[in-house]
Amino acid sequence: MKMLCFGAGAVGSLFCGLMANKGYDIDFIARGEHLKKLQDNGTLSINSYRYGDIVVPIKAFATPQSQYDIVFIAVKSQDTANACSTIKSFIKPESIIVSMQNGIDNPSIIASLLPDHKVVAASVFVGSSVDTPGHVTHSADGRIILGAFTSNVSANDLQNIKMIFDRIDVPCVISDDIKLVMWKKLLWNLIFNPLSALLEATCGKLVENDYSRHLMQKMLEEGYLAAKRDGVEIPQDYLDKIMDVKGNLYNYKTSMLQDIQKLKIPEVDGIMLPVINRLKDTTPAAYTETIYNLLKYKYGKKYIYTPKLTVDMIVYNSNNEILLIERKNPPYGWAIPGGFVDYGETVENAAKRELEEETGITVDKFEMLGVYSDPTRDSRFHTVSIVYYTFSDDAPKAADDAKDAKFFNLNKLPENIAFDHKKIIEDFKHILKKRRSDGPKS
Repeated sequence: MKMLCFGAGAVGSLFCGLMANKGYDIDFIARGEHLKKLQDNGTLSINSYRYGDIVVPIKAFATPQSQYDIVFIAVKSQDTANACSTIKSFIKPESIIVSMQNGIDNPSIIASLLPDHKVVAASVFVGSSVDTPGHVTHSADGRIILGAFTSNVSANDLQNIKMIFDRIDVPCVISDDIKLVMWKKLLWNLIFNPLSALLEATCGKLVENDYSRHLMQKMLEEGYLAAKRDGVEIPQDYLDKIMDVKGNLYNYKTSMLQDIQKLKIPEVDGIMLPVINRLKDTTPAAYTETIYNLLKYKYGKKYIYTPKLTVDMIVYNSNNEILLIERKNPPYGWAIPGGFVDYGETVENAAKRELEEETGITVDKFEMLGVYSDPTRDSRFHTVSIVYYTFSDDAPKAADDAKDAKFFNLNKLPENIAFDHKKIIEDFKHILKKRRSDGPKS
């Protein structure tokens, strides 16, 4: 059996990578730097909270290479038509097309463009991301609900697809009401994805804030009405629990936010237009349409998205010690005092201000150690930090974002140091060593 993963992004790379790891003959269609890395290495790296670390030999291409029995389509909604056009000459009459996509309308698009083929809808519930080319991270959930979308899909066809997911240890069930399943998932995407992208917030932050939660509730009501217009009644118990964010989902960045941070076109239309369009002739989806228009204004044509600018201040004393603060907020651990640069503020003033706010220590003279810009240095988002160092024997007093503040011997630092501050401290130690070896200047 020959299979194809068309759209080896966060979802396709994870699930189809697990298939390749179990020996399935599957080709991967990817693009950009991710494709280049997959081809250069000949492998896909998976880091999963459930399956551990896996390095899988795979075959990645820009276009299909063979005739395929099963095609898993995992592209964004805006690319569905192109995917169908591309695979048309590479599928057999009996081939099965599995839509592993967000939205409601993708299986319909596939069925209309490939009218003689079997179309299966797969609702995917997973937290995954391609953080760096060639590497996919699986951070939350990871289950699938299957259902026949076209009438020519048999019970045996569905069982065969389910057996693939069973074999790779992915929870999978077959539903006889896949339309309801798809609408339930769309409602989750509707209330979390757009606002997370617009507000640059994780799921947990959205639900714990009264203002964003109010917007989510209003959009949920509109989504419920759109589903009803489509002949689908969403159960009340599902609506009551949809905003419950637990475990790994609290700090999860939605796929739309991930796309925007990577300067990719977000899946706005596929998630929001099904609701807007179904209600436009009755009671308009005012809240959903407003958020949709704001997203289009901010991200629709040109991306202006840059890393967040931060500062850090190393404080060194006469006892060969360095000042660290214990963070009140995630990511937890000990860190160099610092924070974000305010609009209209110089980085030098920001460094002095953050040090005083977090430790009570005031300094006037300091030097720059360097600029640290690794996109993975902060697990929350991409930050660039300008790091300074200074000398002070003043006693610190923790305040603001600091739970505690104290000096540590440079050779006896705590284990749980946040961000990339271990590397920064090592760089500072090299500066100290060089200064000591140079000796006093005459």
